[in-house]
Amino acid sequence: MGNLSLGANYLKEEFNKLKIALEKHASIVIKDEDIRNAIEIFNESRLIYNQLNSLRMDEPPSITGTDLMNFATDFFITEPKIWNDKTKGILEKMKLGSKDVAKNDNPRILLSGSPLHEIDFISFIEETGLSVVYEDLCTGSKFFDLVIKDSPDLLASLSEAYLNRTPCARMMQINERADQIYKTAEKFKVDGIIHHSLKFCDTYLYDVPALKKILNEKGLSVLFIESDGGLGDINRIRTRIEAFSEILKS
Repeated sequence: MGNLSLGANYLKEEFNKLKIALEKHASIVIKDEDIRNAIEIFNESRLIYNQLNSLRMDEPPSITGTDLMNFATDFFITEPKIWNDKTKGILEKMKLGSKDVAKNDNPRILLSGSPLHEIDFISFIEETGLSVVYEDLCTGSKFFDLVIKDSPDLLASLSEAYLNRTPCARMMQINERADQIYKTAEKFKVDGIIHHSLKFCDTYLYDVPALKKILNEKGLSVLFIESDGGLGDINRIRTRIEAFSEILKS
């Protein structure tokens, strides 16, 4: 951690300013031990989530995309240590019951695009006969894709981790983003991509034609869906998803 990049150095300085502000606001002293303990708790959260996520690599997946998104949503509203203790027990039960999952030939889908806060959208996709095995979304599995190294300089470790994590789509070149999606699709044995964008979200909409072309050339079918964050015209969306499912099955 001796030679930080300019970006990581800047981020470290900002973390330090935040630490000082919190200490002043709460009239406390934040020690390195406190930061280390917090890192350990959140690292455990990420480990548990990624173990749950790995169940989707089974064929068929041993956990649905809807259930996993519910775990992620619960994480954001629960004290992390409580979430860890509760979810570890659930994980062990799910591992034991994974052999009892009913066999199916549902196409495996990677959901990409804008941040999605409506779990019903994922449930709707799965109800049409598809399995969502990964979300390339800031609100999904990508949030837990972070590795914080142990080192004497904890703020430097945090800075490097946050700087090197998979960035938001607006911060990636189109070829880099397509390559990242393709590698994830290969890892989770994906059959097709559903790319969702919020209406008027130019950051994502601008990339759609080029992204779809690159992924098609790599052998992946892509369905683009635009919405206002909810299901909107549910019958129109259902028809398009069902047609996409038939294409993937053929």
